Amino acid sequence: MLSFIDYDRFAAACPKAAQAVLDITADEARRAAVLQRRFFALAHSNNPDIRFETRRSQPIMWNSDEWADSNRG
Repeated sequence: MLSFIDYDRFAAACPKAAQAVLDITADEARRAAVLQRRFFALAHSNNPDIRFETRRSQPIMWNSDEWADSNRG
């Protein structure tokens, strides 16, 4: 399991590296699924407007329950 906290700060300071880390993480998640293995990655952000490019066939998905500011703790 991977857990990234305050990913928005990393993305603001190093946008290309932040995108690359998410791309690599997504690739590893797909590889684990093919091999029927578990792989979990969480990226925490305080920025509700954070966006990343879709470079692969699958977009980076965010937890829809976290979109509303009222749901943020």
